[in-house]
Formats: sequence, C-alpha cells, structure tokens
Amino acid sequence: DLLHGRARGAQALYILGDFFEAWIGDDGMTPFQRSICAALRELSDSGTPIFIMHGNRDFLVGKAFCKAAGATLLKDPSVVQLAGEPVLLMHGDSLCTRDVGYMKLRRILRNPIVLFILRHLPLSTRHKLARKLRSESRAQTRMKANDIVDVTPEEVP
Repeated sequence: DLLHGRARGAQALYILGDFFEAWIGDDGMTPFQRSICAALRELSDSGTPIFIMHGNRDFLVGKAFCKAAGATLLKDPSVVQLAGEPVLLMHGDSLCTRDVGYMKLRRILRNPIVLFILRHLPLSTRHKLARKLRSESRAQTRMKANDIVDVTPEEVP
C-alpha cells in the first residue's frame, strides 16, 4: 500500500490528478474517499509533504479536502525543485490539443464561474452529472483515434 508503505519517509508525494475516478466536491466524499483522505493525513502528519494537482476527473477537489488530507493544492502546470533541478509537473490533459471537443469542455469546466455553480449544486445533481460525463467520455474516447485523445507531441515543453 503506497500511502502506508513506500511513501513513508519520502521527501514529498506529488499526486498529478485523477487520483479518484470522480470527485463531485469535498462535501460528497464516499467512505472509500474518506479512507484515502485519512491515509493522506497520516502520511502528512508523519512528515511527508503532499501536493495535489487537479486532473480531468477530480477538478473539483478543493481546499476543504486538501486541509483534511494535510495536502497543498498545486496549480497545473507547476515548476518545483527536485534534487536541485527545476521539474515541470502537470496533469497532461492540456497537451491533448487535437481533441478539440475535450479541450472546449475542459475550458468550460475549469471556468471559475462554472466551478462555483457546480460546487453549489445538490449532491444528487452532481452525482448524475458525473455519471453522465463519464459515460459520454467513454463513448467519445472509443470513437476517437488514439492520436486525437493522446498528448500532441508538439505541445510537450
């Protein structure tokens, strides 16, 4: 188990998005997500700094979860110093520029006004929306060529 084993004593743990299959808001944690939050807190309390970046499935992870987990939310992208060297950290979905439909959806869902609205919808509505988006994403991904849904090489810094 990563959080109770290998990560203990690490200089830091960087989670670069999609840590959860779906995240509908800090107020909607499942029992499994609460157990992960508690394990992250234990790791943080043991002295390992934890950094979390949003992914395309968990872009609603917020300050309350990070506080409970003892983690710091990173912007995407971020440059950090590792072993004295600058390292670019990113989730990577912003590099899939050939997937025009996804890039449009990403811009909409990451808009601060949309995020505010999503966070204030009833939990049941957010659950339904997450299921619908995930189902549509799977269907769209099956229909698209790999070079469209993968990272566009020219976009890699």
